[in-house]
Amino acid sequence: MNKMDKRELIITATCDLIAENGLQATPISMVAKEACCGAGTIYRYFETKEELIEDVYLTLMERFSDACLKGLDENASVREQLNSVWLNLYHYMREVPRDALLLDQLSVAPAIRGELQEQGKRRLKEKIDPLFARGREEGLIKDIPDDVLGVFVYGGISTLLRTDRNAPCAVPTEVTDEMLLSICWGAIEKRD
Repeated sequence: MNKMDKRELIITATCDLIAENGLQATPISMVAKEACCGAGTIYRYFETKEELIEDVYLTLMERFSDACLKGLDENASVREQLNSVWLNLYHYMREVPRDALLLDQLSVAPAIRGELQEQGKRRLKEKIDPLFARGREEGLIKDIPDDVLGVFVYGGISTLLRTDRNAPCAVPTEVTDEMLLSICWGAIEKRD
């Protein structure tokens, strides 16, 4: 097995274990067992557990950004582009619940420093923030800071999915794409 394969195996094992057990309950010894290697092997790739977690976070954010921006038509209207991002986000998190659990945990983990959070979000923000700005210029979006808009919409989608995952009977209605977009736009749309 080459160096990259083992590294990816360690990252995947860490992702699975954190999603299942939580960050604090995932020691290096457990990762080593899951990745079928020794703890020493992990430390050849990552000097500390913190470095491993940071790499897991950046890998997760890369996948998350890829999923959200998939098929984005930059020539489409603001509304169409945001609709695409939101639907991509919702479907990705439904289809890959492990990553949804990881995002829930790592996006608020003290182990993920502010600079690292910014680095992980950079690519997505570079696409979304100009859409929010253009939407405000066009009178479509409330005059609220981008980070607040983003957290509000992401938080709503994340909570909806978490409720569906943890207590499916709490929301017995199947959420359609149209419902989701109506809720997202309702949160940020400027009304006269």
